[in-house]
Amino acid sequence: MPAYDMDLPGHLATWASIHAHLEHRTLEHALPGLEVPGVFIHGEQDPIPVDATRATAALVPGSRLHVLPGIGHFPWLEQPGLMRELLVAAIPAAMA
Repeated sequence: MPAYDMDLPGHLATWASIHAHLEHRTLEHALPGLEVPGVFIHGEQDPIPVDATRATAALVPGSRLHVLPGIGHFPWLEQPGLMRELLVAAIPAAMA
């Protein structure tokens, strides 16, 4: 776990917002309407289940899901440069 500063009021407000969006199914209703493909990147060892990311990616037409073996929740720290590589590779596909 990398070092970070905690902003308790911001943390609590973020979780309240997340719960409200889950309750109203905001993402489920809005993501299928996106007109650009998404790139979803998930570490295989992330404590968040990959099925959650897979389900979200399935809502976005033309999206790609990259499941990274041996990587956890912080892929940009665990394997520097990999996130950039995946995102740059996705740009030509988004422009097609």
